[in-house]
Amino acid sequence: MDTLLVRRRRSTLHSAVRSPALWLLGLLVLVAILAHVLAPFGPTEITTGGDFHPPSKTYLFGTDGNGMDVFSRVLYGARKDLLLSLAAVAIAAAVGVLLGSTAGYIGGWLDSLLQRLSEIVQAFPVVMLGMAVLVALGTTLLNLTLVIALVNIPVYFRIVRSVVLPLRESEFVEAARCAGNTNTSILVRHLLPNVWAPVIAQFTVNFAWAIQVIAGLSFLGLGVRVPEPEWGTMVQQGSDAVIRGIWWVSFAPGIAIFVTVLVLNRVGAWMERTWRVR
Repeated sequence: MDTLLVRRRRSTLHSAVRSPALWLLGLLVLVAILAHVLAPFGPTEITTGGDFHPPSKTYLFGTDGNGMDVFSRVLYGARKDLLLSLAAVAIAAAVGVLLGSTAGYIGGWLDSLLQRLSEIVQAFPVVMLGMAVLVALGTTLLNLTLVIALVNIPVYFRIVRSVVLPLRESEFVEAARCAGNTNTSILVRHLLPNVWAPVIAQFTVNFAWAIQVIAGLSFLGLGVRVPEPEWGTMVQQGSDAVIRGIWWVSFAPGIAIFVTVLVLNRVGAWMERTWRVR
C-alpha cells in the first residue's frame, strides 16, 4: 500500500513538472509578486511620455489617457486581480465546504434550508446580483471580494454535499460511530478527506471565473476604482480610444485577462485528469 502511494505521488509530481500550464501559472504568480521590481514606473505614476504615447522602447505597451505606463499598470494589475480572486474563491470554498459537509451529514431540515438558500443565490444572474450588492453597500474592495465569494459558495456547497451524502451511511462511518467518535471528528477525519480532490479541481475553475467577473464589474465602474491598476478598469479606460486607432491601452490588459483565464482553466483540466486517474 505504501509503495503504491509513493508511486502515485511520484507520478503526480512528474506530471506536474511536465505541465506547461502549471509553469505558466507559476510565472504569472511570480510576475504579480515581483511587480514592484519588474515595472519601470509606479502604477499611478505620470510619465513624461504624455497621453496615449504609442508602444516604444521606453514605454513597452505605450501610455494611457492619463500619461501612465500601461506595461507597469498591467504588472501591478496582475497582483490586484489575482489577490482579489484568490481571496474571494478561498472564502467561498471554506464556507461552501463547511455548509456542504454539515448539510450532507446531518440532513433533515437543515439540509433542506441550505439547499433552498443556495438555489436562491444561483437564481440571480451573477453580474446583476453583483451590481445590486455593490450599489447598495458601496464599491469597496472588501465588498467586491464578498460578492464574488457569495455567488461561488453554492458551487462548493453542492459538490461537498453530493460527496458526503452517500458516505454518511457507509461502513467506515458506522465503524467510527461505534468507536465513539463525535460527529465533528467523523466529518473532519473520515469524510472531508474524500472531498478535497473535486474541491481543489473546482477551485482553479472558479479562480478563472472570478477574474472575469471582477474585470467585468470593474469595466462597468463597480469594481476597482481609477486610478488603481486593474485589468477590467484599464480595458474600460481605453475602450473609447480604440476607434481613434489607440488600441494598446485596452489590448494589453485584455490579453492579460485572456492568458490568465486560459492558464487557470488548463490547470483545472490537469487537476481533473490527475485525480480521475488516481
